[in-house]
Amino acid sequence: MKKFLVLFAAVFAMSVFAEPAKEVSGTVTLGAGLEKTIAANGILFIFARKAGEAGGPPAAVLRIPAPKFPYAFTLSGANAMMPGTPFDGPFTITARYSPSGDALDKTGPQGQDKRAAIKPGQKDIKIELKKEVTLSRSRRRDRAYAAALYL
Repeated sequence: MKKFLVLFAAVFAMSVFAEPAKEVSGTVTLGAGLEKTIAANGILFIFARKAGEAGGPPAAVLRIPAPKFPYAFTLSGANAMMPGTPFDGPFTITARYSPSGDALDKTGPQGQDKRAAIKPGQKDIKIELKKEVTLSRSRRRDRAYAAALYL
């Protein structure tokens, strides 16, 4: 009985004094009139990047096939691009919908939480995907040329 009480006290102490959850959560919504951009094979990507970093790989990413909007999400260290990377903020949280399902396809609607520095533990992130991006004629031609090279 004594061992049980000691074990119970240890578990209780760990739960009371545990570090707050290292995750962020929120909702991604679709802007008005963008329902037609949702394809059956489309994928929603939600990214957490270190605040102030413009390039490089994101700290964490979620890949959601065939999402239904509004979409509730949670990002944590379990979604790290490189396993074992600490999920320490602050972050900039962005989302992008890819109608083709390709992670590099940036033609679909995209959005970002208005705050520039989101800390782990925040649960009120709101991202509205807005107008899709159209490629210039030269970018479309370059993409078509690159695709033709790999056929």
